[in-house]
Amino acid sequence: MSDATPISMPARGTRRGLAEAASLARSPLSGSPLSGSALAKPIARIGRVSAALAAPHPALWGLALAVALLDAVWLRRTGVALAPFGFGVAAGLVAALLALAVLFGPILSEPKLRAMALASAGLIAVTVPIAVLHYLTATWALPLADARLARAEAALGLDWPAYYAALQAQPRLAWWLALAYHTSGPQVGLTVIALSATLRVGRLWAYVRMFAVLLLTVVLIAALVPAAGPFVQYGLATVPDGSIETLGALWHLDALEHLRAGTLRTLALEDIRGLVTFPSFHVCLAVLTAWALAPIPVLGPLAIALNAVIVVATLGAGGHYLPDLLAGFVLSITVIGGRAILRGRRTRAPGLLSEPAPHGSRCPG
Repeated sequence: MSDATPISMPARGTRRGLAEAASLARSPLSGSPLSGSALAKPIARIGRVSAALAAPHPALWGLALAVALLDAVWLRRTGVALAPFGFGVAAGLVAALLALAVLFGPILSEPKLRAMALASAGLIAVTVPIAVLHYLTATWALPLADARLARAEAALGLDWPAYYAALQAQPRLAWWLALAYHTSGPQVGLTVIALSATLRVGRLWAYVRMFAVLLLTVVLIAALVPAAGPFVQYGLATVPDGSIETLGALWHLDALEHLRAGTLRTLALEDIRGLVTFPSFHVCLAVLTAWALAPIPVLGPLAIALNAVIVVATLGAGGHYLPDLLAGFVLSITVIGGRAILRGRRTRAPGLLSEPAPHGSRCPG
């Protein structure tokens, strides 16, 4: 089974449900004043719309809704209010992207644009509520794990202050590493565009699903193992002169302090910053993005090289301990490998046949 996915294929069970509904409409025992054909048309239209919005997976939208509901209850209990503007813009953007997915799906039949809109909507829909959850878990104010992480790092043979001092002695190198570190976010958009443009839709859906799984897992682990980072642990109050400030180094400290003290009363979407130290989500994202873009000629090797640099940059520019990097790498490999195992089992399952796709709707993955 390849990563290619039938672009127009409805969600599992949609066709069967439509057939049953149409059969019921045609039955003289149904008692409906509508004829079978009159009822089948709106049902078929609803089916086409739901099929256009089913990817990357129905469970993804369920996850986004479940986390959003959890956020709402938690916010009410803690008395933290959401600044409406940023969250309203995010919700409006998701709605607009879903409308475009319907337009480019069953109406205009533009699979590349449909995939781009739907993947973007899915990423926003899961990232925003998980980001809010991330902030709310910081209010638990569990003991910081910096001392334990520093000891584990020393046991692995890394002297972080010495590494950082060497980085300070090479300001140009520090600047380029920080610049590479900052490309993680833009690379998400690049991945969506590249996989959509090359019609590697199955790989795109997998990327979005694994992104959500990794982000939620990292947030939950970080909630139980909170840390401020080596800049705080080793008493470093500034980053190297001329370097690019990063979210992982110092910017998060003010928010972290207010959350742990219970003094944060209003949360604005534009102010949310990554509080995670262990494990590193930047490393998870680097591995996942390199995997997603790997099959694309030219772009794939470049993405692998750039994300390898990001993994290195996460240590200094991102303000992470070495165990953070190792945990992020293991976690991402586990998720990607787990997907491959599940796909292999489904492929070997007896009697499992993939549904034929419309002509031209498959592509190399």
